[in-house]
Amino acid sequence: MPHVAVGANSFILSLSQYIEGREMPAVHGSVLQHQLTQIFEATALIDRASSAAEIIRQLRKSIERHGYAACLVTELPRQDTGSLDGHILVNGWPGEWYDHYMAAGHYRHDPCVALCRGAIGPFLWRDVHHGLTNGNARRVMDEAKEFGLCDGICIPIQDAFGDPACVTVAGREIDLAPTVRCTVHALARHAYSAAERLVGSSLGRPRQKLSQREREILQWVAGGKTAWEVSRILGISENTVTTHLRNIKQKLSTANVVHAIVEAFRRHEIEL
Repeated sequence: MPHVAVGANSFILSLSQYIEGREMPAVHGSVLQHQLTQIFEATALIDRASSAAEIIRQLRKSIERHGYAACLVTELPRQDTGSLDGHILVNGWPGEWYDHYMAAGHYRHDPCVALCRGAIGPFLWRDVHHGLTNGNARRVMDEAKEFGLCDGICIPIQDAFGDPACVTVAGREIDLAPTVRCTVHALARHAYSAAERLVGSSLGRPRQKLSQREREILQWVAGGKTAWEVSRILGISENTVTTHLRNIKQKLSTANVVHAIVEAFRRHEIEL
């Protein structure tokens, strides 16, 4: 498995710091609200999708302006099985690349799959490619470029109730601005949730509800307040607020605060 020190942890660091009020606090509220509005509009369309094809169409429509033209939502069986057959939830890869990938048996050697099966946070294809020493793994990445997939983002999904899964989005030239990455990440995970509801095998999975305090904190954050501001409003420490936010993300199976707000709103646990 390739070692990508930057990919899994610092990928959303700048945006996470921004959301927690450590950077640019003067514009925090308005920027977050604008970003959330865009995400809510897109997730509403994804939620209304009645087919896998419609999910991928709405996801692509929301992110293609940032250069992301290809999308894939899939469970990740062990790589020694050699194939994704029967595990893909939503296929938005270019047809020629999908056929070639399958025919060449690339799944067995795909370095992004190897990393996704254990990673927690999203990572960039370029970071994986940079550290490759295995010839077969490098061939997978190099041949993807030949089909117009020059760079991409993988969003791993680790779930205690099932197999690992992944949403990957890619294109020829992608926008990697922190706010764009966070938007892409949130929409990708939402597309996974929608695909799982429609075609996945984990329907009826038990959900953890947020506590009253967690809902209260997330409501304030959704309104544009920083962790420090919430701590002053509620009379608790900033560290307590950030601990609650971490627990909220775990309960909602989300990897950042923006997506936690989206998911909590979708579940009717907070209002906007």
